[in-house]
Amino acid sequence: MDFQNFNIWLQGVLFVISLYPLLIYFRSKNKIFLFYSLYVICLLFYFSYYGSIVFYELFFSYRKPIIFYGVQFLAYSFYISFMRELLETKKYVRKWDYILNVTRWVFIGCVFLIGILDVLVSSKELFVFVALVLVLMTVFAFVSYFKVYKIEASQVKLLIAGSCIYVIMANISLYFSYTRYNKSFDSIIFMEIGAILEVLIFALAIGNKIKKISDDKKETQLRLMRSSLEASELKIIALKAQMNPHFIFNVLNSINNYILKNDIEKASDYLTKFSKLIRRVLKNSTERTISLSQEIEVVKSYVELERLRIKSDFSFCLEKTTDLSKIKIPPLCLQPFIENAIWHGLQSKKSEKLLQIKIKQPDKESVEIEIVDNGIGRKNASELKNTSDNGSFGSKVTRERILAIHPKNRLFIEDFEKENVLEPGTKVTIHLHK
Repeated sequence: MDFQNFNIWLQGVLFVISLYPLLIYFRSKNKIFLFYSLYVICLLFYFSYYGSIVFYELFFSYRKPIIFYGVQFLAYSFYISFMRELLETKKYVRKWDYILNVTRWVFIGCVFLIGILDVLVSSKELFVFVALVLVLMTVFAFVSYFKVYKIEASQVKLLIAGSCIYVIMANISLYFSYTRYNKSFDSIIFMEIGAILEVLIFALAIGNKIKKISDDKKETQLRLMRSSLEASELKIIALKAQMNPHFIFNVLNSINNYILKNDIEKASDYLTKFSKLIRRVLKNSTERTISLSQEIEVVKSYVELERLRIKSDFSFCLEKTTDLSKIKIPPLCLQPFIENAIWHGLQSKKSEKLLQIKIKQPDKESVEIEIVDNGIGRKNASELKNTSDNGSFGSKVTRERILAIHPKNRLFIEDFEKENVLEPGTKVTIHLHK
C-alpha cells in the first residue's frame, strides 16, 4: 500500500470534516461545533507529520517533536472540552466535570513541558515520557467513560464507542511503533483508521444532541402554550367567581318582568345600566390593575342595579379623603365583598339598611379601604345558611389577587363594632401598599 498517498487522502478527509462544523459554530455560537472542529484540526496536523500537505510545509518547513507531540496533547485538551459540552457533564456529573476541566489544563501544560524536555533530554527519552502519559491517558479515558455512562442520553454511548475505537487503535499503533514489530508497514495507519471512525461517530453524536435540543425546544414551546391556555382559563374562572352568574341571571329576569308588565321605560333604563356595568367589567378585566376610581365606578353601577332589583331598598354611602385616580387595584377587587354585604347581610334585615365604603390614606405609602354594612352579621347569615360557595370562592380569589400585588397588602374580615358595642354587621378592611 502507498502510505504516502493514504496519508494525503486522510488529511483531505479530516480537512473537510473540520471545516464544516467550524462554519456552523460561527453562525450558531455552539461550542460543541468549535471544540469538535479544533479537535479534528489537531488530528489533521498530527497525521500530516507522516505525509506531505501544503499548509504544513508552508508553516513548518522543519519537523520537530515539539510540534508532533504538542499537537497531540492539544488535541486531547480539545477532546475533553468537546466531551464536556456534548454530555453536559457540569450539569449531570458536576464533581467529575471538575476533574475533566483540570485534566484539560494538564494537557495544555504538557504542550509547554514537551518544549522544555525537547531541549533537556534525548528524543528517545522524550518518546518514553509521551508514551507513559498516553498510557495514563488511556486509563483515565476508560474511568471517564464509566463515570459519564450514567448520563441518560444516546450521545453518551456514541461518544464512548467512537473514543474506545480510537483509543484501542492508537494503543495498537503505539505498541507496533515501540516494538517495531513489522517494518513493512507504518504503524500509524491504525491510529489514522481509528481517528476517521471516531470523528464520524462523533458527528453522529452531535446530530443526536442537536435533535434532542430541538425536541426539548418544541416541548418547552408546547408547555408554554399549555400554560398560556391554562392562564386564560383561570382568568375566566376568576372573572366568573367575581361577577356572580346568579346576579346576571336575576338582572335579566328583572328586565324580563318589566317587559312582561309592559313597563318599557324601566326595562330600558335597567338594561342600559346593566350593559354599562358589563362593558366596564369586560374592559377592566383585560388589565392587571386599574385605578381605584375606575373600580368605584363599577361598584356604583353594581350597587345601583342591586338596589333596583331588591324590593327592600338600602342606603349607600361613599366617603373618600384621597385622590382615587392615583391608586392602583386589581379589577373587580371590591365587588365580591359588596355582593356578600348585600346578599348575606342587608337582604335579610328588616330595619334600616346601610352600606358604606370608606377610603382614606394613613400615609404616603398606603391606602385603607373599609366596606361596612349594618346587616345581620356573619353568624346570623351562617345560621340562615344564606352563604354561597361562589361568594366564599370569590372572596378567596380576591384575597389572593390583593396579596399578589404587594407582599405587605392585607385583608381583614370582622364583625362590625361601633362605639365599643358589638352589634350585627360586617366590616371588610383592605390595606394597600404602593
